[in-house]
Amino acid sequence: MPAGKSSRAPSVAHILLWAWLVGLTALVLVAFQVTGDLAGQSQLDSSAQRLQALESRVAEIADANRVLQERPAPATAAALQELRQTLDSRAAQLDQSLATRAAQEDLIALRADLEQIRVRQTAARSNATSKPRAVLQTTAKPVEVLMPFRVIGSELRAGQRTVSIAPASGDLSASQILVVLPGESVGPWRLEDIDRNTAVFRAGEQTRRLAIP
Repeated sequence: MPAGKSSRAPSVAHILLWAWLVGLTALVLVAFQVTGDLAGQSQLDSSAQRLQALESRVAEIADANRVLQERPAPATAAALQELRQTLDSRAAQLDQSLATRAAQEDLIALRADLEQIRVRQTAARSNATSKPRAVLQTTAKPVEVLMPFRVIGSELRAGQRTVSIAPASGDLSASQILVVLPGESVGPWRLEDIDRNTAVFRAGEQTRRLAIP
């Protein structure tokens, strides 16, 4: 009987040992599985974050590309040179036009001054040769100054009516035509108003009304 009890005791101990080893192995496997799941979840979260960052970067690149496409094309040196030549040509034409207008105004003003001098000389000679009695009996009339120009037409410019004038005598040419606005002066004569078909000029105390053809 003692020998049978001693052989049974080791068998129970072996069974318990094997059971403990099996349980420990199962726990280790479960632990590895849990650890693997956690590592996989962490890797998945990291991949999702990288993907989101990549999508954000792609969106920024697309926005930058769109902004570059919307920018106007830079002007080339040839285009700038052509624009400069065009502007220089227009400036030269404008300077020539202004110079021509100034020359016309000076010519008309000079003719007006010469006409006034001629009228004054004629009046002085007439007064010198007239009799004193006639001077006492009659009231001297103001000397009428002849107009150095004539009105040849009227037109609208920028919504404002103007008159075109030319020298009073001589052949008419396009270079002699001058456009005058109300308020502008030609020599001593100032255009006061344009009344229907009449242009009203004034020089000092004299007022002349010229018909507009």
